[in-house]
Amino acid sequence: MRGTRRSRKARIKRVILIAFCAVAGFLCVTCAITPKGNSDKPPALSPEGAASESEKAALIEWLASYAVREQQRSGVPASITIAQAILETGWLRRETPVRRRMVLEAKNLFGIKGEGPAGSVEIPTQEHENGQVITIVANFRAYHSYAESFQDHSNLLTTSDYYAYAMKYRDDPRRYIREVAKNYATDPDYADEVWSIVERYNLTRFDKPSQPRTKGVRPLLFWITRFDRVE
Repeated sequence: MRGTRRSRKARIKRVILIAFCAVAGFLCVTCAITPKGNSDKPPALSPEGAASESEKAALIEWLASYAVREQQRSGVPASITIAQAILETGWLRRETPVRRRMVLEAKNLFGIKGEGPAGSVEIPTQEHENGQVITIVANFRAYHSYAESFQDHSNLLTTSDYYAYAMKYRDDPRRYIREVAKNYATDPDYADEVWSIVERYNLTRFDKPSQPRTKGVRPLLFWITRFDRVE
């Protein structure tokens, strides 16, 4: 009887420990992919945007905190997301009324046109048409937060038929942006400009969505296996 009671207690303890480890593991993963602190507030920069190498590094880390999470959610390469935000905002420049409206008022980091969750802003923009650069006035999507801008960017690239073919190359960032650029921008050099930013700042180092998921999991598995032998 005693042996049976001990065995039953051991099984109960094992079930409790496994449940605890499962919850703890979930919390580890959540913490690993959630940006720390008040991440919706970009780093303090001058109106001219990130100019020094230290400012650029700080901005890249801030952008990466969202881009990595979006890659885990949608599959869009984090390196491309970061580089697009840098190119579209000119390193988060806000020295002109147009740039302030786009970056501060609309919180639009990717130059996406149309109606957003917070409406839209009307802004003049340059487009390439028939080999010429022309200026037009267009409506750009507005967001309640920068996080919303990142989410909408990922949603656009993963749900629009224009980019369905590009998603086949999500594990090859260079080929991916070449395919995306065919419909994303009218500038024929857009893909090369994005990729030059990726290469110069080694942004492919962020294209590792699986690593944060393992943080804290191995120690938990060790204790589960160890306790499982207790009878």
